[in-house]
Amino acid sequence: MRPNFCPQCGHALDRRALDDGRERPVCPACGFVFYLNPVIAATVLVERDGKILLVLRGENPGKGLWGLPGGFMEADETIEQAAARECLEETGLKIALGETLGVWSFFHDLKNTSGVVIIYAARVIDGEPRAASDSLQVKFFAPAEIDALTLAFSSHRQAIAKWKEKNVTGHKSHASK
Repeated sequence: MRPNFCPQCGHALDRRALDDGRERPVCPACGFVFYLNPVIAATVLVERDGKILLVLRGENPGKGLWGLPGGFMEADETIEQAAARECLEETGLKIALGETLGVWSFFHDLKNTSGVVIIYAARVIDGEPRAASDSLQVKFFAPAEIDALTLAFSSHRQAIAKWKEKNVTGHKSHASK
């Protein structure tokens, strides 16, 4: 999303190159520079009985593809809280976070958004899987079944590969609320 108006004074923004050489939205009236900062996403690889939980995405990016539960961090929460909240919203499951599987950068053309995603291993502590929020379906898959699926994001495939290598389980004390 590209801003058109200054959040400080409401004047129309111009685009101009600054000293760092990057073109940015700048307010010609008050001088405000609008930095298009990356977003932070939290994702979880939930394992139960050797199977991995995936959601069929109902929204872009990745609409209609399978992926790990996750989404964007809110301003008033930690990354761990965001991971647990997103899982609960999308799957109905309360989880306990385990170790961090990795950190990846991403860019989504459809949303013109860049960011960082942090993916945690996790285990279920309460609830039954159900499609909710922006997920169309929720299902536990054997790792071999996932190999045949087209996943929404390459970082999900990489996190699953890392999980398989380490046989990681969610065992830290970060429980969702």
